[in-house]
Amino acid sequence: MKKALACIMATAVVGAAAACTPKSAGLGTIGSAANGKTQTGTAAPGTSGAMDQSGAMNGNTTTQGDGTSSPADSASFTQPVSYAFRTVNDGADPTFNQLLGINNSGVIAGYFGSGAQGHPNKGYRVGNGGGHFVNENFPGSAQTQVTAINGHDVTVGFWSAMNNANQMNDNTGFYYRDGAFHRVAFPTGNNANPPVNQLLGVNDYDNAVGFYTDAAGNNHGYEYNIDRHTFHTITVSRATSTTATAINDNGDVAGFFAGSAGATEGFLLTAHGTLTTLAYPGAATTQALGVNDHREVVGFYQVGTGNAAQTHGFTWTAAGGFKQVDDPAGAGTTTVNGVNDAGALVGFYVDGAGNTDGMLATPSRPAVRHLSLAPMPTGSVTLHRDGDGNVTATVAVTGLTPGSSHTVEIDAPGSYGATTPIVPFAGPLTAGATGAANATLQATGSVRTLPYGSRFVIRLGTIGSDATNSGSNGSNGNTALAAEPIARSGQLSSSPWGTRSSLTGIDVNTNGVNVGPLTGRATIAYDAAAHTLTVTLNAGGLTPGAHAAHIHSGSCQSQGAVLYMLMDFQADARGNVVDQTRTVTGVNSMPASGTWYLNLHQGDSNTIVANGAPALPFRPLLCANG
Repeated sequence: MKKALACIMATAVVGAAAACTPKSAGLGTIGSAANGKTQTGTAAPGTSGAMDQSGAMNGNTTTQGDGTSSPADSASFTQPVSYAFRTVNDGADPTFNQLLGINNSGVIAGYFGSGAQGHPNKGYRVGNGGGHFVNENFPGSAQTQVTAINGHDVTVGFWSAMNNANQMNDNTGFYYRDGAFHRVAFPTGNNANPPVNQLLGVNDYDNAVGFYTDAAGNNHGYEYNIDRHTFHTITVSRATSTTATAINDNGDVAGFFAGSAGATEGFLLTAHGTLTTLAYPGAATTQALGVNDHREVVGFYQVGTGNAAQTHGFTWTAAGGFKQVDDPAGAGTTTVNGVNDAGALVGFYVDGAGNTDGMLATPSRPAVRHLSLAPMPTGSVTLHRDGDGNVTATVAVTGLTPGSSHTVEIDAPGSYGATTPIVPFAGPLTAGATGAANATLQATGSVRTLPYGSRFVIRLGTIGSDATNSGSNGSNGNTALAAEPIARSGQLSSSPWGTRSSLTGIDVNTNGVNVGPLTGRATIAYDAAAHTLTVTLNAGGLTPGAHAAHIHSGSCQSQGAVLYMLMDFQADARGNVVDQTRTVTGVNSMPASGTWYLNLHQGDSNTIVANGAPALPFRPLLCANG
């Protein structure tokens, strides 16, 4: 069963910042001041799920004043598209917490306790990413809510000397600076009974905003200068009740108002007098509760009435419009109360057990990895010769097709085709299950010296085997393909005995011509909101045509199973892939660093597998560890 929200107010007021609205239209029975800024009402707990993106929807806009744009507008600022959500509750009361404001250092203002008799509101500030709570309560108060905090750790809020069963309690605003609390109440003789005064926002220049409630139950917004101890009224044309909830460093004020027809809408009033009214499309109520220096406004809207009512958080900018924000654990019961300049959000939601939980939502930027792809296979060879001219080759190589077999030989300078080698070696070089091979092979015949510039070569398959062999890693009935070189050493000296030479992957076209140096780079981006993994590839030195690509588990040096298949990349007539992007959907997270690799194959998706096993064109061509 859902818990009532906290209230330390004296009388019924229109709107959430006032926090108490018995039988308010479309809200059901509200027992409390949700936060001094907002209320959730009896909206049923929502279902689990990720943040819902409604897309950009613009509210109703009217202007008054000179219309001059404010420096608060940031053309470069873009609303985050996804968030990482974290529940932040004070261990003193895990049943009821609301986070109400957050500064640019990530320090949060909030409180615990529902406000019911015997369960009073108790204020706090939270640091260390939600891990360190410090109590903050007005001296001698029965209840306190800390509603906002600025960059100098000045906090504002309101307090009450009461904790009545009917939750109709007095409210008085306060600010806390330099270790001391100070009482704030708008000077008027037209107060509600008991009186209602709340401070709800404060900027880095120590200008605070809030409201008081008159004897008729209407709210009046005001700005309070902490240094000068002066008040300035905030009005919205057509409004019968106005609540100021937040102020940014440029003096722009956010809040909400009720018109003569009774509908509640949010507003953003710039320091230069431009008014934008905010009404979420299709919503019965929209309340703006926070604003940052980029004029990103946050709050909540409600749809439905009574027990069917649902509350959703939102962010809004003039360029991006409305975007719905729901905590996955509280879809349909989420309120966003505060936002800092980095776009981090605070608020609360009601969970499935009926508890009210503090919410911290930090923008999730796409996880991006930049990879440099290296030619495959790669390794080394060390040649030895005894006194009788017998030659052995000790080969250590990775990046071969798992389980494949390869002819190795020493070829004359400039030779790429399947010509008669200078030094053939007995027995193939065979890769293990992860694509690595370590072997010492004996030459067939003896040799005294080599033509200068000869190279040690690994070929794609085993040439000279039965041409009818259809094995996946043998000649596959294609001696010309099996004879293509896939790796070679540097130029060997005439007597390279005992010298270790590096082996580098190469790509040769069907005419036996080396296409060029194999090069590649890729950008891998994971979007948590869309659950997509996007691969953008640039590569050169490929044979023209299609090349299969996969993201595998393991590494280039120890290959594993396919995690994600990508659509083939297309190399142009020059063997280049230029800014080609492939997207995988339904991905729950970016693979952990060090557990995967990106592999570009020699052949296309139709040729790399035969009879359920890797075929000759499976050969890894370019590879990078993630």
